[in-house]
Amino acid sequence: MSMKKLVSIELKKIDVKKYCFHALLANVGIAFLVLMTSFLTAMSGGDVPQITTVTVIDTLVKSVFIVWESVLIANLIIEEFRSKTVLILFSYPLDRKKAIVSKLLIIFTLIFASMIASQVFQNVLFLSLNQVLPLINYSITLSEIGITFLTTVTSILLGMLPMYVGMLNKSTVATVVSSIAIVSLTVSSGGQDGSGLITMIPVSVTMGLIGIALAMTAIKKMLSEDIVL
Repeated sequence: MSMKKLVSIELKKIDVKKYCFHALLANVGIAFLVLMTSFLTAMSGGDVPQITTVTVIDTLVKSVFIVWESVLIANLIIEEFRSKTVLILFSYPLDRKKAIVSKLLIIFTLIFASMIASQVFQNVLFLSLNQVLPLINYSITLSEIGITFLTTVTSILLGMLPMYVGMLNKSTVATVVSSIAIVSLTVSSGGQDGSGLITMIPVSVTMGLIGIALAMTAIKKMLSEDIVL
C-alpha cells in the first residue's frame, strides 16, 4: 500500500474542519491572553520586567500546540496500541514502518501548519493593533523571525518526545502529561523577558535532536512489538 493511501486512511480518523475550528478558537484565546499581558505589563511601568508582545505570542503558540501535538499522538498512535485496534491496520499487506510514518507525517504537518499560521496571524494582528493602541509594545526584527521559525521546527520535534513516554506503558494520559512538563520546562520558563529555553538556538536544536532520538526509539519499539489480542 502506498504512503499516499496510508495518509488518506489516517486522515479519515481526523475531522480536519473541526480541527481547524478548534485551532481558530485557540488563537482567539491566545490573542486575548496576549492583549491582557500587554496591557498589564504596560500599566505596571517599571515595577516588573517588560515582556515584549512577540515573546508572549511565541510562548503561548508553542505551549498550546506542543500539548495539542501530544493529544494527536495519544489519539492516533498510543491509543491504537493500547486498545490493539492497530491490529486492523497491520492486518493489511503493508509495511509497518510506512503505517507509523504516515501517522507521524499527518501530525507533524498539522502542527507545523497550525504553529506557522498562528504565529503569522498573531503577529499581524498585534502589529496592526500597535498602530492604534500605544499600550501594546510590539516590534519584530528579521533575526527574531528567523529564530522563531527555527525554534518552531525544533519545538515540534521535541513534541515527539511524549510518544516515547506514552509507549512505555501504552498510556495516553502519560503522553499528554509529559508534554505539559516539556512546556513548563522549556517553553514557559527562562529569562526575565518571558522567553523560554526553547528560544536559545543551541538548547533548542539539542532538545529537537533529543525529541527525534526518543521518537525513533519509540518507533523501533512499535515495529518490534508483537500485538496479540
